[in-house]
Amino acid sequence: MSLSRCFFFVHFLSPVRPFGWTPIHPSRSTSGSAGGAGSGTDISQRAIAATASKILKQPVVVSNVTGGGGTLVLGRLKAEAPDGYTLANTSSATLSRIPHLQPVPYNAQDPLKDFTPIMSYSYYLYGLAVRSDSPWKTFEDFVAYAKANPGKIRYSTSGVGTGQHLVMEYLAMKEKIKWTHVPFTSSPQAVVACLGGHVEAVSQTPEWKEQVDAGALRLLVCWNDKRMPFYPKVPTLEEKGYDFAVQALINVYGPANTPKTVVDTIYKAFRQAADTDEMKQLLHSVAYPLDIKTGEEVASIIKKDYETNGKVLKELGLGIYKK
Repeated sequence: MSLSRCFFFVHFLSPVRPFGWTPIHPSRSTSGSAGGAGSGTDISQRAIAATASKILKQPVVVSNVTGGGGTLVLGRLKAEAPDGYTLANTSSATLSRIPHLQPVPYNAQDPLKDFTPIMSYSYYLYGLAVRSDSPWKTFEDFVAYAKANPGKIRYSTSGVGTGQHLVMEYLAMKEKIKWTHVPFTSSPQAVVACLGGHVEAVSQTPEWKEQVDAGALRLLVCWNDKRMPFYPKVPTLEEKGYDFAVQALINVYGPANTPKTVVDTIYKAFRQAADTDEMKQLLHSVAYPLDIKTGEEVASIIKKDYETNGKVLKELGLGIYKK
């Protein structure tokens, strides 16, 4: 995920029970997770909005809101009435990680105070990949080389402060590794840099999937807290003995104090949209697992991740904790 992300305001035009939704997109100017025009984030968010529109039998207007690492769209959502007309579709990192990295236009100490989580339909996969013709066959090979050759490893991501960047900083701190971070403005750019030999590795969301499947890149490790359903043989970082995992859900939010009846209506429509064969196929094509969670589950995860991210970032001296 890069701090540039795709978020959209979605507005329902029907007088029945309109509501809006929003994703932000990194290719234009920001930060977020998988970032970039045509990225999995962009594709999946627009598709679920279109499907929900059919289910609700209401036109849905989707508008991009970019900037602030995905926080500007939430700043706009915060000011909206909790009537179901306007929603935001963003990564959970905008509430659980970014408040520790930069000023945000909502409550940084308690981000959930300003919003109502409605549901989550997927999560971002994260992993470390190298060229298939590289000498590193395993994650252990890669770490051993980096430790023995300070400054020789360059790795790309789609932005500073993203989950895929922080995990590399965490490893550098734990293993006393000196390597160079090369941030790009989008996920596809980060992958291309590795393919072209401009960096030795790419730490990123699954925009590397096509190249891994084609044999051009080798996936060494998964940064998530569980193995990827698409690559069940690839171990997680936690399985390698490290107490760290990267997690970011793809969520739908309403403003704070959105009535439960409205939340339930929206949840039902978006859940049904996410559970269609078309959405399942689309999510699979961009390596986004279908994983539906309720608003209550989303809130619990964000609270836990907010505390964990704050602790790690303080330890690393990054973001608002930089000395």
